[in-house]
Amino acid sequence: MIINKKDNIIWLLPCILIFVILLMVGMCTPRINEKYMVDTTKRETLEIFTKMKGKVEAKDFVSIGLDVQLQVDDVFFKEGARIKKGDILVKFSDYKERDLNSKMQELKQNLAVKNSQLRFLKNQYGEGADTTNDINNLTGEIKALEGELIKLNNESGLVRRAIISPIDGYIVKINALKGQYADSLTPVVVLAKIQDVKIVSEPVRENQLQYVNVGNTANISVINNNNSYEAILYKINNIGIENLKTLEFLTSDFKDLSLNQEVNIRLIHQKKENVITVPLNAVIKRKSKNGKIDKYYIYLIDKNNKVTEKEVLVGMNNGEKIEISGENIKEGMEIVVNPNDKIKNNVIVKRIDYKQIKINKEKELEKLQRENEQKKKDIEKNEAEIIRLKRNEKK
Repeated sequence: MIINKKDNIIWLLPCILIFVILLMVGMCTPRINEKYMVDTTKRETLEIFTKMKGKVEAKDFVSIGLDVQLQVDDVFFKEGARIKKGDILVKFSDYKERDLNSKMQELKQNLAVKNSQLRFLKNQYGEGADTTNDINNLTGEIKALEGELIKLNNESGLVRRAIISPIDGYIVKINALKGQYADSLTPVVVLAKIQDVKIVSEPVRENQLQYVNVGNTANISVINNNNSYEAILYKINNIGIENLKTLEFLTSDFKDLSLNQEVNIRLIHQKKENVITVPLNAVIKRKSKNGKIDKYYIYLIDKNNKVTEKEVLVGMNNGEKIEISGENIKEGMEIVVNPNDKIKNNVIVKRIDYKQIKINKEKELEKLQRENEQKKKDIEKNEAEIIRLKRNEKK
């Protein structure tokens, strides 16, 4: 069977017509000369949280003091320091010990003399001499000296040459300065066990805590440090100032924490897992035609930068991201992040070219660095010339 050229043309006409129509449609699609940020829908855990600052403090204390006044010979740690069981914290002068030993030695010598005299008087009394009054007086003196010796001996037992840490922990407070005296009225050191620390927040406004409850989890990150910890809110404190409260958190991970460390606290008081999210600004709210219902829209964007308006349902938001759902809404869809009043359904827009922005920033940085290097060289050259001219002036 032979098909002539006329038949071939007839068969090609529908294809050509369809192509022309598609081309016209493409050419007729409205375009706006606006550049928009583009992101994708994500499936993730959405959290509502409150951010605040705080500090690592001691929860329970171990106080160590003295029974007698002693002069401080040396202090080996500062407040807030991490210590181990057996560490020498404070060393005292041996002056008190030497002074007591000297006094006891003198008392013992006096007692030896008095006892010798008493034996002599008793011998005389046995030989008929009237030494009763002398014996009674000397016996009283001996008892007084013996009492004083017992007192000094007991005091000697209270003297300590050092305070040694009985625990692994932190130094909360030191009431000792080298060369000064520490007394029995104030603890010399106050310690906290490693596990007896808490994180205390700065004062927080009460209206920020309306959804906060004891038992909420928090992420604790150390300022100027990459370490982070999981913690539990266990106490909400009134601080005596209206509308302000502090929060206390406990954590089971103590090994890298230090007393008085400043931390950032991210308190999570609501969480929703496995939801589709978009940036909050990507959602547009409009009233329905009757003006009674709020409707929410996002703008999908395809590979040809054509925008399609899509109605969605919204859920929880944390001020940065918002949960969305709806027909055919799924993870990985490209959306316009920053829609404005110029964007419409079925228009073609321009994307912000992040790669080009990065390239431009790198080029600008290189340019500034080159200029700085040249300026440094010029300054060095000028300084060298100034030195040379000053030397010539002296000649």
